[in-house]
Amino acid sequence: MTRVDLEGLCNFRDVGGYPTVDGRVVRRGLLYRSDALHRMTPADVGTVCVLEIATVIDLRAPDEVAHVGTGLIDDLGARYHNLPTRPAVLTEPVTDSPPASAAEHYFGYLAEGRTCFGGVVETFADPASFPAVFFCNAGKDRTGAVAAMVLGLLGVDDETVAADYARTQEVLDEIRAATSRDYPTDVKAWRNLSPDMATARAETMLKFLQLVQERLGGWHEYVLSLGVDPAALAAVRDNLLSEDGS
Repeated sequence: MTRVDLEGLCNFRDVGGYPTVDGRVVRRGLLYRSDALHRMTPADVGTVCVLEIATVIDLRAPDEVAHVGTGLIDDLGARYHNLPTRPAVLTEPVTDSPPASAAEHYFGYLAEGRTCFGGVVETFADPASFPAVFFCNAGKDRTGAVAAMVLGLLGVDDETVAADYARTQEVLDEIRAATSRDYPTDVKAWRNLSPDMATARAETMLKFLQLVQERLGGWHEYVLSLGVDPAALAAVRDNLLSEDGS
């Protein structure tokens, strides 16, 4: 829950400390979500290194990574995985019928990014992967969907997941400014977005979680459909939950 104060990033935060429905707590200091780590300054690298990050999961599409690079990520000394939720962003063709809502847009990630979502779970099943951070550009949409899956699998309730997602609203202006410096203004994919993609509201995440439940039966069922071993799901919970969050 705690946001880390950095120069080049504004949405790097711990997702630990949340209670689960079975009375346990997501462990603090093990799992972080962030906006684009390629924006880290040398001072930021020093701050993040103190967290002893072992794994970095980059949710950006390969064409994004090629465009803006990975910056100083290698200086963290962590294992780097590019697990894109979408095959392309900058070169995506414009469609005549974009998703009707941000929730539908996020739901589309689950089909396009099956390797991503399954890979995240399998990575987090290994205790050596922690502490870990996952990120996209804003740390809102793709990062929000992955955070929702992980927290949902851990047993965090929907309202808490939605509130965590909505925290990005606090820094959205700064994220937009950084994005405008990094990307061309005519990115085709951004023409395919519904108006509610411009905000980070709790109701958007709640609608997405409702779609996951209604169409897929929930996160557990979705992850099993990806071919993830049930033992891996149990390992994720063992790695990331404790009685008091420590």
